[in-house]
Amino acid sequence: MDRRAGAAGNAPPRGPSLHGPGEGVLPLALRKRHHWKVVRLLVLNDVLAILLATTVAVAAVNPAEPVPPLGWVLVTLFFTLVLFAIQRLYERDRRNISVSTLDEVRDILTSLGLVGFATFSLALGFDAGGILPPHPLSVVFFWLAGIVLIPCGRAALRHRVIPFSTDSQRTLVVGAGRVGQAIVRKIRKNPQYNVEVIGFLDDDPAVLDPDVADVPVLGAEKDLVETIVGQNISRVVLAFSRSTHEDVLEVVRNAGLRDVHISIVPRYFDIIAANVGIADVEGISVLELPVAGLSRLARATKRGFDLVITVPSLILLSPLLLAIAAAIKLETRGPALFRQARTGRGDEQFEILKFRTMVVGAEQMRDDLLGENESRGPLFKIRDDPRVTRVGLMLRRTSLDELPQLLNVLRGQMSLVGPRPFVTYEDDKIDGWARRRLDITPGMTGLWQVLGRNDIDYDEMVKLDYLYVTNWSLWWDTKLLLRTVPVVFKRRGY
Repeated sequence: MDRRAGAAGNAPPRGPSLHGPGEGVLPLALRKRHHWKVVRLLVLNDVLAILLATTVAVAAVNPAEPVPPLGWVLVTLFFTLVLFAIQRLYERDRRNISVSTLDEVRDILTSLGLVGFATFSLALGFDAGGILPPHPLSVVFFWLAGIVLIPCGRAALRHRVIPFSTDSQRTLVVGAGRVGQAIVRKIRKNPQYNVEVIGFLDDDPAVLDPDVADVPVLGAEKDLVETIVGQNISRVVLAFSRSTHEDVLEVVRNAGLRDVHISIVPRYFDIIAANVGIADVEGISVLELPVAGLSRLARATKRGFDLVITVPSLILLSPLLLAIAAAIKLETRGPALFRQARTGRGDEQFEILKFRTMVVGAEQMRDDLLGENESRGPLFKIRDDPRVTRVGLMLRRTSLDELPQLLNVLRGQMSLVGPRPFVTYEDDKIDGWARRRLDITPGMTGLWQVLGRNDIDYDEMVKLDYLYVTNWSLWWDTKLLLRTVPVVFKRRGY
């Protein structure tokens, strides 16, 4: 049975000629209007954040006169917005299918640093009568306030304002196979992308999985141009299709459509991360993957990063840790901490520490519950596990049961970010390339935590661990730590 929309007699209306008169201009105008609305919102956020940052900076130095000099404010506004534009911080929402504010932090830091350094240097040597900051220290406070206010405002816009106040990107996925369907699932799990999948194009569509069966197959791949115009598509995602890549590229090259963005899922995407490099070899773009594994310097850097965060965290969190331990002891008999053998880097075993969330003897009850296992592969998961206590349920929902693992990090058995440490009997069932995940010290959080926690099945978790190991960077660790916080608060994947 042909699943294409046209087969049932309800194909999308044919669009106007690409170069003809009439309403053919409308889709282009709509796409541009959407883009400029997003840009205006981002500029407004940045202006308000800079105004607030300059006010905070002046008030911190001289609380008696918290009003910043108008000249300094205008100069700071102008040069900051110009640098943001040069860094293309207003283009990414149009160019990329997904935009993470964390990916912009380095460019924001650079821009604010340049503006701050320039005004700080001038303030030390000149008195320009209100054009420069009232005190050199006010530049430092401006920089500190700006690196907090601007990214936070942009993140709030993208999650809470833009998806509800602007038209979504109408997106077409070329290829309705396994990869194309996976792309649709991931887009739907992230409303902050502000992307609406209109349909698939496929020459020989397979039966769609139930969770994406409502997405229509609008035609064959040769219908790309007609579908883009008729459905007012603003983005096309090229997933793997059954046509040859020459045929697909020929259609794309001949489309000649303006302001229609193309996103391509590359071959070998399972090992390609966002930090991959691109080299040019006589006009051919070549993806450059980092060397697999960590050098001694990289391991030392990662270890230093762990200690800098872990030591103060344990000191600050000690009252909370004691309170949780007391709550566990008051509810049920037995120890407050749960110890379990896990497999770490290089196949070395260690005892992972957690706050106990189950009744005493829960491990011995596992065999009786095997029939209720909800996970594929060697993992054992039950969403409504009868062995979990009331305090344990609260700890699991907030991930507070994981906090004792900071002691594992302190001992060097774990890292703050890394592959998930499997129980030994689960790890024994992992073989082949998947064991590369043990090249790096296991972590308290990682890609598996940020992208779905328990919603991710075993196969995808192992792929994510392999992706992390082969593409590690200190900046990636920082982003994953920061992204873990909202995931925990949203209870995503619990």
